[in-house]
Amino acid sequence: MINLQTTFIKEYLKKYSVEIGILLCFILPPIGILWLMVIGWNHLNEVINFKVSFSINTTSFFFICMALATTGAALGNGNGSYLLAFAMILGYLGLYSFIKDRVTISLFSRYKQLIIIGGVYLIIIGNIVNQLNVPEHIFGLLTGTTFIGTSEDASGRLFGSAYNPNFTSFLLLISLSFLLADLLKRLQERRSLIPTLSLILFFGAGIFQTESRTGVATMFIMFILFLLRLAPKIGIYCLSFMVLVNIHILALIPRSEQIRSSSFVRKEIWENSFKIWKEHPYFGTTSLGFYDAYAHFGEPVPHAHNILLGFFSEYGSVGGLGFLLVFTAISFKFCYLFLIKWKKKKVLLEFFLLSLPILLLTGIFDHPLVSPQTTILIVILVACWDRYTERLPFVRKSIFSLKRLYTKGVYLKQKPVSQQMTKTEKNKSV
Repeated sequence: MINLQTTFIKEYLKKYSVEIGILLCFILPPIGILWLMVIGWNHLNEVINFKVSFSINTTSFFFICMALATTGAALGNGNGSYLLAFAMILGYLGLYSFIKDRVTISLFSRYKQLIIIGGVYLIIIGNIVNQLNVPEHIFGLLTGTTFIGTSEDASGRLFGSAYNPNFTSFLLLISLSFLLADLLKRLQERRSLIPTLSLILFFGAGIFQTESRTGVATMFIMFILFLLRLAPKIGIYCLSFMVLVNIHILALIPRSEQIRSSSFVRKEIWENSFKIWKEHPYFGTTSLGFYDAYAHFGEPVPHAHNILLGFFSEYGSVGGLGFLLVFTAISFKFCYLFLIKWKKKKVLLEFFLLSLPILLLTGIFDHPLVSPQTTILIVILVACWDRYTERLPFVRKSIFSLKRLYTKGVYLKQKPVSQQMTKTEKNKSV
């Protein structure tokens, strides 16, 4: 009996290992991050031992560039601690490859459900912590309820179990995007809207509680994108109205009285981050070394507060150009799907079209991916996106061109991958 229970537990943990890791990223962030990292490291180990295949695309190439940059920075600066960033990036790469090879519609459905549940948890635990004024100690670090930051005052701001209000805002925006996509689906199918609308209001209030200026501004833009997908004309009218009354909208943003002074601070951080890149042009400082590099300017700043400058200053030209490559690929596919009605596999389209822009919108004035907690959850989303867009016509043509190149011009006539799959796999595959 005990052996049967042990076997059942092992099979359950193996089958839902990713889902367990996602849930732990909200409840016990360090444990959840390590859990998903181990999945990634194990997958890379299987790749090295030729047990599973490994495909190169723009995203995996980006991770490889980052890994090379951290190795170069560690050797160039003679700092072995930078290799911790190297190990972390290998975990991201392995997890990305693991998810991309195995993702199904049911897995993505569980992923977005867990992200929404995690968002609810962030708001609830954040309000509880603010009311109880939990002191900083090891339990707070383990549960993510201790503030980690330097220049920002977190008093009264919601950050739940994400250590920082801006990271919490980012995760809540991802949850909100999934709810807006679900609302679109419900409107099309004429189903009840009350549950989804209630959660949207709940998350909207939570984003305001984080007092993240970038988060609230991004939320407004997300609603415009939602209207553009629902009714393009209404969306355009709302966008025009938003531009005309932008001064009044700024008054709705939390801490709006600090926007002018904050803009000057951001400008200074960006200029200094650019100088750091010039000082470390090839391999950067790594995410671990940026704080020490910025200390020469006399201020404690943990990251560049801009996603593009962040990657160039932390991973040099090697990682920065890799980021531009993957960003260009995602943007091109995004525009293709946004402007052209793709008739195949539309079931997940809205979830991606409403969630992916958050990376750019929040990355203009912040660098949410500097946190392993947010990054590892987005790695899963990007892996699902790459698998989903693998069958776009121009992507498949480029894949076939690469195959012809590697086979020295010998074209093997094979059926498309979609025709080789069974009917069950077609229904399950993203």
